[in-house]
Amino acid sequence: MEQRSGFKTAAIIILTLLSAYGLANLEVLRRARASYMRGEEFFAKRDFKHAMWCYQETQEFYYLPHSHWVDDSEHKEWICRAELGDFIPPEGPLDADLRKDKPEIYQKYQAEIAQITPSGDISYDPAPETPEDKSLDKKMKKKK
Repeated sequence: MEQRSGFKTAAIIILTLLSAYGLANLEVLRRARASYMRGEEFFAKRDFKHAMWCYQETQEFYYLPHSHWVDDSEHKEWICRAELGDFIPPEGPLDADLRKDKPEIYQKYQAEIAQITPSGDISYDPAPETPEDKSLDKKMKKKK
């Protein structure tokens, strides 16, 4: 009798642990999907900087358990970088280029991103033209 109750207790504990592990994995997958979809919304608005941040969040925080959301966000991050013309991370040294630092990843997307003409960061508001800039523009127009 005691062996059966011990077996039942062990089985209940194991099933509880397995279900807790499964639910934790489901939560990570749900968050990875939510982060990826947030990036997709920014991507649709052509706000590539914010989209890239969401895709990076998906890759960094929700890598395990590895899902297709992580792979898709890696792909979209490289497209955003190509659109922005931004392959140098802000925290790296001045000569650090992601195309050289991560050549195996760059090779996967090289053909696709080579066709993209960088549009730059459209959320950046440049400084207004100075009087010197305006006079230079007039001189350039006269030369033509």
